[in-house]
Order: sequence, then C-alpha cells, then structure tokens
Amino acid sequence: MPHILKRLAAAACMTLTLGIAFAGQPLKIESITYEPQANVNGEQLLLNGAGLRTKIFFKVYTAGLYLKAPARRNTEVMAQNSAARVRLGLLRDVSCASFIDSLNDGIKANLQPAKEKAISAGLEALRSLMRSIGDVKTGDIIDFDYSPDKGTTVHLNDKPVGEPIGGGRALYNAVLAIWLGDNAIDDGLKKKLLKSGD
Repeated sequence: MPHILKRLAAAACMTLTLGIAFAGQPLKIESITYEPQANVNGEQLLLNGAGLRTKIFFKVYTAGLYLKAPARRNTEVMAQNSAARVRLGLLRDVSCASFIDSLNDGIKANLQPAKEKAISAGLEALRSLMRSIGDVKTGDIIDFDYSPDKGTTVHLNDKPVGEPIGGGRALYNAVLAIWLGDNAIDDGLKKKLLKSGD
C-alpha cells in the first residue's frame, strides 16, 4: 500500500509540474506573441487569456488580458482593483477614426448613460490619447494598463502615450467592457480572454 501511495504522489507531482510548465509558455496568436507574465507599475500579472478579433472575414487584431488573479467571468475581472492590462496586437492597418469609433461604440453598448456621464472627462482624455496616436499599423502593440496608483495609461509599442488618466477603476472597467461586457464587441474573443475560453 505505501508503494501505491508513493506512485500516486509522484504522478500527481509530475502532473502539477507539467501543468506549471505549460502555463508558463508564451502564447502565439497569428504573428503576435503573448508572454505568460507582464509587469504593470511594479505588479506582476499573469496572462488570463488571449484571442483574435475578427470583423466580417477580416482579422483585425489579437487581444490578451493580464490580471493579478485568474478570472473566469467578466464580473470577476471587473471586481478586481489591482493592476491589469489589455494588450492589442494589430494585424492590419486601422485608421484613428475607426479606432475611436470602435471605442465609442463598445462603451455605449455596455455603459448606462448615467455611468458614462460620470466618467465623461476620463473618456474624453482617452479619446484625446488615441487621437495623438493617430493611425495604427500592422504589427503595432497597444497596451491599455491600469494601476490603483496611476489610473489608466496607454502605451504604443512599449512607449507611454500622454499622461495617466484618472477616473479610477470605473473608467478602466468601461474600457474592459468593450471586450468583456454583456454586449462585448466580439463574443468569441470574450470567451478566449476569460479562463472559461481555454
């Protein structure tokens, strides 16, 4: 009997080790690679999920969600107040106007007018940042980051764009809702970003 227990323990240990090794591997979607971890304002985050955004038959971008704690539901993501990141990898050229239109449509589809009004200053600051980026090109990487200390920040190809935007988690959750809200921009992508999409 002790031998059987030892074998079971060894098998369990091997399974756990393999699981950790697999979880630590970079994930490549199309031409974009998502590392298993990311650092946002000094906090180490884990890749929660990643997927492909398509529109009609076109591949537009990939998206990866990094969180402090794993989440299988959008409500679990929204409830967190630790650092977070959404990383977009562009698979085609997208005009600034199209990007901002998508941002506006995603927010309006998932946010009640009163809540949108409450964070209107932050939303306008975010639009202003996107205008300063201008048109984005194939291969560009855009990060939408959040930390409790700095608020929402935007990076283009690992370089900060403008100043951090205040508005707390409410503003960042409005951004997250574009991909994770009840009326998300792409249901298939939403499932991939959450653990249930694995």
